[in-house]
Amino acid sequence: VANVASGVVLAVGALLGEILRVDLPRLISDQPIVLKLAQTSPLGGSSNNIEGELMSSHKKHSKVLALLFGAALVVAACGGDDDAVTTEAPTSEAPTSEAPTSEEPTGEPFKIGVQNLEGDPNGSFPEFSIAIQAAADYVNAELGGLGGRPIEIVLCKSIVSPDDSQRCANELSAEGVDLAISTINFFGNHYSIYRGAGIPVLAVTPITIADFTSEGVFAIGAGGGCLGVHTGLVEFATNQIEELEGIDVQKVAVPWSDTPPGVVCYNDLEAKPLDVLNGSEPGEAARAGSKPGLSHIGVAVAPAAPDVTAQATEVLDFAGDVIIFSAQGADCWNLVDALGRLGWTPESTPLVLSGACTDFTAMAAAGDLAKGIYLTGTENGLLSPLEGLTGQHLDNATAYQTKGLEYGMTSDDLFKGFAGQGFSAIMSIWEIAQGIDGDVTGQAISDGYGNTDGTQPSFGNSPLNCKSAPAPYVSVCGSSISVSQWDGTQLVLVTERLTGLDLVAGTALRPGPKG
Repeated sequence: VANVASGVVLAVGALLGEILRVDLPRLISDQPIVLKLAQTSPLGGSSNNIEGELMSSHKKHSKVLALLFGAALVVAACGGDDDAVTTEAPTSEAPTSEAPTSEEPTGEPFKIGVQNLEGDPNGSFPEFSIAIQAAADYVNAELGGLGGRPIEIVLCKSIVSPDDSQRCANELSAEGVDLAISTINFFGNHYSIYRGAGIPVLAVTPITIADFTSEGVFAIGAGGGCLGVHTGLVEFATNQIEELEGIDVQKVAVPWSDTPPGVVCYNDLEAKPLDVLNGSEPGEAARAGSKPGLSHIGVAVAPAAPDVTAQATEVLDFAGDVIIFSAQGADCWNLVDALGRLGWTPESTPLVLSGACTDFTAMAAAGDLAKGIYLTGTENGLLSPLEGLTGQHLDNATAYQTKGLEYGMTSDDLFKGFAGQGFSAIMSIWEIAQGIDGDVTGQAISDGYGNTDGTQPSFGNSPLNCKSAPAPYVSVCGSSISVSQWDGTQLVLVTERLTGLDLVAGTALRPGPKG
């Protein structure tokens, strides 16, 4: 659970004003959306990395590339100084890639503090900061910065430690950043420091109670992070998968990441909604109590464990109808390997993984053990090959896959879910800035997020709706996910959009085991 995401990724903000007005069903082509293994790099030459089919799509969609740099997102001011800052829909035409119209940003740098876990085997995600820097460089070089202010990334690397979490927050606050990005944090004890300094925060991969419930925090991660992804895993594994696999799900095995946020995400967002479904936990969902015979088991899996045979054995001994799991990428595929050594196959028991497990290299290496596995993502996922995409999905994926590489990302980093979320976070901030009439400040960006109402398309994600976040999860700006299935060479979309948020809406928080 340390890594939630949705496939990727992903995070927020739509890129083109022209394309953004396309109806949602038209954002997905009639053909299955797939991610394919390729032998050709999008920049030419040979590559053994799994990069997607970019070259042919680049030629085919060159006209669309000319529209990539347009302004989008409608946001209105909410709170703050209404006389000083207002937000409205941008109406300017999109500049072309051949002749960008954005001027070089020359104003005072807009400092974005990035607090990221790096260098700790219990949780290390350097692809986040790499993608964030690439997106910032892209926005500065081609999109005019944020209201004429160049983005300056101030990175603080931390380890998985509550003290180090607060150290980074103190250092970034002392640096005077305008806005902070919390990529993924296991403790949530840093928000009070930012709040005391008057610094708004974007939670890119929300996984703790604090991520979901803190004032001044906007959990913009694709699928609502832990909230959207884990409840979505439960929804899919007890509903949509029944028709896809021709099974009646009455037993769900839930291995879970044994980390501080993993404890919360398992108990509150997996065990609890499963109990809502079997009627042992009161709930408001339409499906509450609809599976009175449903049983489930939780199996803790320590991060970076060298051998998880015992945990895999416990999972299989439960003889569940389906298995769901979310963790950092390496842990996902360690468990798959252990299950396989014990005789499991995706055909024998369906396995549904969160998008945090998406790692094309690992999936290819797993061979037949990966074939048939389901992974969550977002409806406008950035890892899709360009061929067959249309509208916003095409433009978002094109911008990420071409500009990410152009501004310093490797193809290996590019096709990791958290990289997509990091890139999307910066694009989201840029889009919010496009709707600000007045000075672009941290408070103005915060006001823009606070007024999103689900009507504005968002980069690599479902539309944000921070204004209508349900209690008690008042920081969460979205919860929708998609689900794809790996067929051995590509990911094929099987469920375009779903949410399991109603399975926990109105319930009491359950941060630990049920009493």
